Amino acid sequence: MKIYGPQNYQYSYTPLKTQTSFTSLKLKNDENDFSDTCFYRDIPTLLQTTKLLKENFPNGTTIMDFAASNGEETISLYSLLNRNNNNKYTIYGYDKSDRAVNLGKKGIYTVFSEKSNDYFLIPECHYSKQINDKYGMIKELRRCFSEVMEPTVEPNYKINDPHYIKILQKSPYFQLKHFKLKDEVKDKIKIEKGDINNIQNLLPERKVGAIMFRNAMYIETGNYAINEFSLNEDLNINKKEIIEKIVNKVYDKLLPGGLFIIGDIEKDHIYIADNHVKDKDKYFIRNYGVAICKQPLLWNALEKDDRFEPVFYKKVDSPCALREDMKVPTIWRKK
Repeated sequence: MKIYGPQNYQYSYTPLKTQTSFTSLKLKNDENDFSDTCFYRDIPTLLQTTKLLKENFPNGTTIMDFAASNGEETISLYSLLNRNNNNKYTIYGYDKSDRAVNLGKKGIYTVFSEKSNDYFLIPECHYSKQINDKYGMIKELRRCFSEVMEPTVEPNYKINDPHYIKILQKSPYFQLKHFKLKDEVKDKIKIEKGDINNIQNLLPERKVGAIMFRNAMYIETGNYAINEFSLNEDLNINKKEIIEKIVNKVYDKLLPGGLFIIGDIEKDHIYIADNHVKDKDKYFIRNYGVAICKQPLLWNALEKDDRFEPVFYKKVDSPCALREDMKVPTIWRKK
């Protein structure tokens, strides 16, 4: 599948062999549900977000990060924005899960190798030693991480899926370390319970410079990746209506020039057509027996009335192997 720019929506699809992408699996709630989260996930988008925020809000601003799980992505962005303990920016990480929020408030996190995307934060591990850090990016990320986090001992509560960790421990290269927030930055990173659908009631006294809602729009719309589609999927959900309501609230909450940062996974951008989509607006993918919307619903909502413009594109991170040249906009700016 290839997506061109938002000015010219077109799809062409070529199925490739399915590949599995492993990420750090952190315990999210008592139902044994584990959240795919790690430090510095999608580094290109985080770095570009940092650059744009410093340009648009050089004196600092407030940032809201929704679907933040236990706050690892929230901490990652904070560490990049506040290099050398600049401390101009305050970030609120919100999640709907009580357990995820409680873990974030306790403030102890894990990094492990080998099946975790943030393994490079353990310099001495086998896989870190194999990294060719030609431009010093990994070294800089480690430095930023060390400015806000410090090693600590294992807590007396569960953070990771113990069964998953037990499997990983069979590898001779497995390592796991615990980290906690440094005391001097705790008041700059807030982890709280919150829902983007209720954003107007969070921090009601202010507007913000950025809102992150990464890899989570598909949850609100009940959307699935093409290879995950099931005939049991609920197609009575009006995805377009749900997306437009969220985008309207995000627009009202952002300052002029503010950023809306979204995910880079397939199902946050390509929408399986629900029963509210007319046949002329569908594109049928025979290989998976599923119809998708011809036009990306989220992009349409953001571009409506010329309110947002895309300012950064990147290759999609998809659980289904798609064409390598598929790009999606992950950062939008309020005009």
